[in-house]
Amino acid sequence: MLLHAFVPTSRANGPGPRAVVYFQGCTLNCSACWNPETHKFRGSEVGVRAVVDLFEDARRSGPLNGVTFSGGEPMQQAGALLALMQEFRNAAPAVSLGMFTGYTECELASGEYLTRPKTTVDRKTALWREVRGLLDFAIMGRYDQTQPATEPLRTSRNQRLVLFSDRYQVGDFGPQLVEVTIGHQGKAVVTGFPVLGVPI
Repeated sequence: MLLHAFVPTSRANGPGPRAVVYFQGCTLNCSACWNPETHKFRGSEVGVRAVVDLFEDARRSGPLNGVTFSGGEPMQQAGALLALMQEFRNAAPAVSLGMFTGYTECELASGEYLTRPKTTVDRKTALWREVRGLLDFAIMGRYDQTQPATEPLRTSRNQRLVLFSDRYQVGDFGPQLVEVTIGHQGKAVVTGFPVLGVPI
């Protein structure tokens, strides 16, 4: 899989402390996207096990409620995403799994999304069914800067918070936050929602 970044703990990307996996690559080209540096499908391939190891290292530093997948566009690497989700479920069955996707549920269910590597519509619909079965929640829909929103985890009014399990209720999702994480090698990752006009 192409990985953009891994944030070991965040409170801006779902209920409770969570790790965040940022996929590298997205062709949706939403105007004024918050993460434009994640758009190109370029970088080093990272094994699924290596990402799970990062998560397990993070859990040793403190409790984590779950993992949120972001990007980029996670569903454009749906095969790797599914393998990663399955590994997380094996390593930590109790953690919750969430995702940000620019696609709507209808687009995913009908296989109307791009994947890397390319695959058939039937395979894409099957991948989405399996991913959906492992998700607890997802934020779905393209970012639209003309429809600003302040609801939890949504930056535009057209986006939907969809609950796929009974683990959470809508009230479990807190207010929008912005976080800055600085890694061991000095790389800064900004995550969350620029509701206060945080410069990009």
